[in-house]
Amino acid sequence: MAPSRTAATHGLTVVVVAAFVGVLGWHLGRAGYSSARLVLFTALGASAIAGASGVVSGRPFVAAGGACVLLLLGFWQAVLWPYVFAVAGFLVVAAAVLAAECGVDAPVAG
Repeated sequence: MAPSRTAATHGLTVVVVAAFVGVLGWHLGRAGYSSARLVLFTALGASAIAGASGVVSGRPFVAAGGACVLLLLGFWQAVLWPYVFAVAGFLVVAAAVLAAECGVDAPVAG
Protein backbone atom coordinates (compact mmCIF):
# COMPACT_ATOMS: atom_id res chain seq x y z
CA MET A 1 0.00 0.00 0.00
CA ALA A 2 1.45 3.35 -1.05
CA PRO A 3 1.44 6.17 1.51
CA SER A 4 -1.19 8.80 0.86
CA ARG A 5 -0.88 12.54 0.95
CA THR A 6 -2.87 12.56 4.17
CA ALA A 7 -0.49 10.15 5.91
CA ALA A 8 2.49 12.25 4.83
CA THR A 9 0.74 15.38 6.06
CA HIS A 10 0.10 13.75 9.45
CA GLY A 11 3.73 12.71 9.85
CA LEU A 12 5.18 16.03 8.76
CA THR A 13 2.83 17.92 11.04
CA VAL A 14 3.93 15.93 14.06
CA VAL A 15 7.61 16.49 13.21
CA VAL A 16 7.15 20.23 12.58
CA VAL A 17 5.21 20.82 15.79
CA ALA A 18 7.64 18.73 17.85
CA ALA A 19 10.52 20.80 16.47
CA PHE A 20 8.61 24.00 17.26
CA VAL A 21 8.04 22.92 20.86
CA GLY A 22 11.77 22.19 21.06
CA VAL A 23 12.56 25.69 19.79
CA LEU A 24 10.20 27.13 22.39
CA GLY A 25 11.98 25.17 25.12
CA TRP A 26 15.35 26.37 23.90
CA HIS A 27 14.27 30.02 23.77
CA LEU A 28 12.62 29.79 27.19
CA GLY A 29 15.96 29.14 28.88
CA ARG A 30 17.66 32.15 27.32
CA ALA A 31 18.35 35.40 29.17
CA GLY A 32 15.28 37.33 30.25
CA TYR A 33 13.29 34.41 31.61
CA SER A 34 10.07 35.49 33.30
CA SER A 35 6.77 33.95 34.24
CA ALA A 36 5.07 36.00 31.50
CA ARG A 37 7.34 34.40 28.91
CA LEU A 38 6.55 30.97 30.34
CA VAL A 39 2.81 31.64 30.01
CA LEU A 40 3.18 32.95 26.45
CA PHE A 41 5.35 30.04 25.34
CA THR A 42 2.94 27.57 26.94
CA ALA A 43 0.07 29.16 25.02
CA LEU A 44 2.10 29.08 21.78
CA GLY A 45 2.95 25.42 22.26
CA ALA A 46 -0.63 24.55 23.18
CA SER A 47 -2.04 26.25 20.08
CA ALA A 48 0.49 24.48 17.85
CA ILE A 49 -0.36 21.15 19.46
CA ALA A 50 -4.08 21.87 19.08
CA GLY A 51 -3.55 22.60 15.38
CA ALA A 52 -1.55 19.40 14.97
CA SER A 53 -4.24 17.40 16.72
CA GLY A 54 -6.73 18.85 14.25
CA VAL A 55 -4.57 17.66 11.37
CA VAL A 56 -4.02 14.19 12.82
CA SER A 57 -7.69 13.72 13.73
CA GLY A 58 -8.84 14.89 10.29
CA ARG A 59 -10.50 18.14 11.38
CA PRO A 60 -9.22 20.91 9.10
CA PHE A 61 -11.14 23.65 10.90
CA VAL A 62 -9.41 22.82 14.19
CA ALA A 63 -6.04 22.89 12.40
CA ALA A 64 -6.81 26.26 10.84
CA GLY A 65 -8.01 27.58 14.20
CA GLY A 66 -4.77 26.47 15.85
CA ALA A 67 -2.81 28.25 13.12
CA CYS A 68 -4.80 31.46 13.63
CA VAL A 69 -4.29 31.43 17.40
CA LEU A 70 -0.60 30.70 16.87
CA LEU A 71 -0.29 33.74 14.60
CA LEU A 72 -2.17 35.99 17.00
CA LEU A 73 -0.15 34.95 20.04
CA GLY A 74 3.17 34.75 18.21
CA PHE A 75 2.89 38.29 16.94
CA TRP A 76 4.06 39.59 20.32
CA GLN A 77 7.33 37.66 20.34
CA ALA A 78 9.35 38.99 17.39
CA VAL A 79 12.33 36.70 17.93
CA LEU A 80 10.07 33.70 17.20
CA TRP A 81 8.47 35.09 14.03
CA PRO A 82 10.38 32.82 11.63
CA TYR A 83 9.28 29.75 13.57
CA VAL A 84 5.73 30.89 14.33
CA PHE A 85 5.00 31.92 10.74
CA ALA A 86 6.50 28.70 9.36
CA VAL A 87 4.49 26.46 11.69
CA ALA A 88 1.27 28.43 11.20
CA GLY A 89 1.75 28.35 7.43
CA PHE A 90 2.37 24.63 7.53
CA LEU A 91 -0.78 24.09 9.60
CA VAL A 92 -2.83 26.10 7.09
CA VAL A 93 -1.44 24.07 4.18
CA ALA A 94 -2.10 20.83 6.07
CA ALA A 95 -5.67 21.98 6.77
CA ALA A 96 -6.13 22.75 3.07
CA VAL A 97 -4.83 19.30 2.11
CA LEU A 98 -7.20 17.69 4.60
CA ALA A 99 -10.15 19.75 3.38
CA ALA A 100 -9.37 18.78 -0.21
CA GLU A 101 -9.11 15.10 0.69
CA CYS A 102 -12.24 15.12 2.87
CA GLY A 103 -14.35 17.20 0.53
CA VAL A 104 -16.97 19.69 1.63
CA ASP A 105 -18.29 17.44 4.39
CA ALA A 106 -15.20 17.78 6.59
CA PRO A 107 -16.03 17.07 10.24
CA VAL A 108 -16.00 20.12 12.47
CA ALA A 109 -16.60 18.52 15.86
CA GLY A 110 -17.16 15.20 17.54
